[in-house]
This record gives sequence, structure tokens and C-alpha cells, in this order.
Amino acid sequence: MKNINSHRKNIRVKGEANGEYVLYWMQINRRLQYNFALEYAVAYANRIGRPLVILEGLACDYPWATSRTSTFILEGMAEHAGHLRDAVSVLYIPYPEQKSGSFDKLVRDLCSRAAILISDEYPVFIMRERNEKLEKELKIPFHTIDSNGIIPMALSDKAPYSAYVFRRMMQKMFRECWEHPPQQHPLKGLQNHGLPDLQNEVMDKRKTGLDRLESSRNIEDFVNGLSSLNNGIGSIEIKGTRKAALERLDAFTGNDLLRYDDDRNDPDKERTSRLSPWLHFGKISAFEVVKEVFAMQPKGWDIGDTRPVNGKRSGFFGGHASIESFLDEIITWRETGFHFALHTSEYDQFDSLPSWARETLSEHSYDRREHVYSYEELAEAGTHDPVWNAAQMQLREEGRIHNYLRMLWGKKVLEWTPDPQTALEYLIDLNNYYAIDGRDPNSYSGIFWIFGRFDRAWGPERQIYGKIRYMSSDSARKKIKMENYLKRYSGL
Repeated sequence: MKNINSHRKNIRVKGEANGEYVLYWMQINRRLQYNFALEYAVAYANRIGRPLVILEGLACDYPWATSRTSTFILEGMAEHAGHLRDAVSVLYIPYPEQKSGSFDKLVRDLCSRAAILISDEYPVFIMRERNEKLEKELKIPFHTIDSNGIIPMALSDKAPYSAYVFRRMMQKMFRECWEHPPQQHPLKGLQNHGLPDLQNEVMDKRKTGLDRLESSRNIEDFVNGLSSLNNGIGSIEIKGTRKAALERLDAFTGNDLLRYDDDRNDPDKERTSRLSPWLHFGKISAFEVVKEVFAMQPKGWDIGDTRPVNGKRSGFFGGHASIESFLDEIITWRETGFHFALHTSEYDQFDSLPSWARETLSEHSYDRREHVYSYEELAEAGTHDPVWNAAQMQLREEGRIHNYLRMLWGKKVLEWTPDPQTALEYLIDLNNYYAIDGRDPNSYSGIFWIFGRFDRAWGPERQIYGKIRYMSSDSARKKIKMENYLKRYSGL
């Protein structure tokens, strides 16, 4: 596997290209716009004069598989099928599998006649494992491309231990990265090399996939028929399409962005972007989000106004304070998690916490807990705390928790489980099953922040928490307005 820096545009092919087509496997950045990996695949196909095949699939037995996540993914695939079903210069193969292993066989069948496999670079979950496994097994070139954020992961040489460390690097590199953006519509540059003549078995799977995506009813029936899914965690109101992502972006920039700094921690006002589901599945690019946000800067502001400020949270972008605050979230905090996971093989393990956090949690692991809940009680929002129950009910119903309350939600699980390791296990499962943006570097950052990652030691030392930052529901109710939130999600 060759991890290609996403800003490299020159395609070099050694010798004569073998294979009948270029294969791009869309694993996580599932979009046709602002996509470095697709841009690379188009350039490669043009360079060697071969057709382009785009493969997008869904395994039926992936970890934490639910009807919620599967429906969201399939809605996006159906949107792509509508755009590419009858394309004359690219062959789109969507395949949600019904039988375990059938999608893996399709990948290998397509690779057997491909000149190259190009896919997404992603530092967590099954994409990381798949890519590492394919690297050892494939006999054709395999290139992965980073289309995840603004600062390519290849530019960091070690895991950032804090947001400050990454922010300082970002401020030095942002201008150069920003001035080499992905193309808005990479498929427009694809030369027509015809369509490949694929074996009947592959084309039959393509037809099966298109049929399964033909309507929302077909998708619902297909998902309900998959016994491998946790169907008790049902679909949610928002749709997994690029259209829905762009509508949310427009609503945020038009209505909420300029109040973000003042109101983002207020659940009753709900000024957060709520873009993370579509960012996670790559339906929308961080580049285009930031581009739309820049358009809201005061008249006269220019990208040339950016100046490194030695990692400080404010002052680098200038302009409106709320815009600066949001940019720190979508660039610094989001991408810190990607860079950390890339350089940390045990990103999802307790031992990846900083030594001070492991030590203080171990010292207090046997402290008396006033309340101890099972995983089932937590999943059902069955605790004594109405604030926590409301956050968990929002997660169950909507696949998300308000950003501020997500932190409190995690802190209380640490307090209400037998030991820190159990708390971590419960939080990962609750998040990855119920959250539509789970299984993401950013969500692992949020979970592990509860236990001290990207944070510092705090005093005074407390029972259970030790030197870990403490949060309580009582202080949250005094600090932020949540009357409407509690009425909606906890019945108070």
C-alpha cells in the first residue's frame, strides 16, 4: 500500500500499465465532489488510457452494525446510483451485500483484472484493517489517498499529544494546504475510455445492488432482512445524502454560525453545526465547509490575513470571533484525532492514554461508587440522573448528543461503572452503536478526552476521577440553559 500525499497531482506510472481499468474503492469518503482520492483515480485513468470503475459497498456484518448506520450509508449510495447509473465514461458498482463475504469476493474479482486499486486512507475502524490486509495480499499496485481534512496526515511525523501541539503545526501549514484544494467536480476531467467488459458475475452483482437502492422502500426492506444487524437501533430522521449535508451546511452558516461562539454550549438554542454525520461518511468535505464559512467573514477579510499565533486558539484566522471558534473545532480538534490515530496503533485502547491519566485512574479504580449501572441500564437511559438520561435518550432517538452534554455524558459513565476500563468499554459500545458519527477518529478523541487524552491533570484530586477533569450534572444545570432540552428528552 502506498499512502499518497493528497496534494500530489503528478501521476507516475512505471513501465507499461497492465490491467483493463482503474479501480477506485470508495470506502469512507463517499462523495463525488472535493475528493482527492477520486481526483487521483481520474488522473491515473487518463494517464494510462483505461476506463474508471468506482466501487461502493456495504458489508452486512461490520463491527457495531445497525440498521441505523446501514440505512444512512445506503441512502447515500442510492444518491450516487441516481447520478451514475447511466454514465458513459465511468462504471459505478454499488453492492450492499446480503451474505457475508460476497462483497469481499467482489473486491478481489475486480482487483484481478484492474491495473491499480485506489482507495481512501483512514486511520481507524475496519478501513485501517482492510487496507493493511490488502497491502499484503494484492499483486497489483495499491494506493490510498487522504481526503479526510485540510492538513494531510502525512505531514505529521508523530501523534500530537494535545490540540495545542497540532494547532501550532496547522497554523504553519494551513495556507499552503488551503491553496492546493481538491477539485470540485473531478469526474468532469475524466476522458472517455469506454466502459470495461466485466464478467457476468460482477455485472449481476451490480444489477442486484442497483435494484436494492432503487427506492427508499427497497432500502428499508433490505435492511430489515439483514439478521446480522442490531435492528433494535433503528434509522433516524436525517438522511445520508449529500443533498441533506448541503442543506444542513446552508442552515448552519445562514442561521447559527455568527452566534456559534456565544451559544454553542446552550442545548436549548442548538447553535452547533450538526455536520458530523456527513463529515464522518465523507458526504461533504471539510474543504467546502471551511470555504462556506470563510464566505461569512466580514467584508474585506482575506485568506492573506491569517498569521500564525504560536498555537493560540484565537487570532490566527481573524475576522469574526464565532467563525474563528468554529474553525478551531472543525480543523484543529477534528484533525488532531486523525493525526493522533494515524501514529497510534492502540488509539482505542486504555494503554494509549497519557501516563499521568493511567496512573491516577489506576490509583482510584477501587474507590467507592455511589451508583453502579450495567451496560443495559445505561443504554436504556435508566439512571437516577435526568440530565444524563436526556443525553442518552437524544443519542437513542437522533444518533447524536449535544456537544457540551456529550462531555458530561462520558464523565458520568466513568463515575458509574466498576472501573475505568469498564467505563471505556461501555462508552465505545454506546457511541459506536448509537451515534451516527461513531467509529470515527473524532469520536474516539471525544471518548478518550473523558479519561485525560488531550487534557492535563486537574486539582483538587477527587474520588474516582483522581486528577481527571471533573464534571457534574448539577453544575451543568447552573451553567447552561437546558429546560426545553430536558422537557424534550427526559419528560421533565
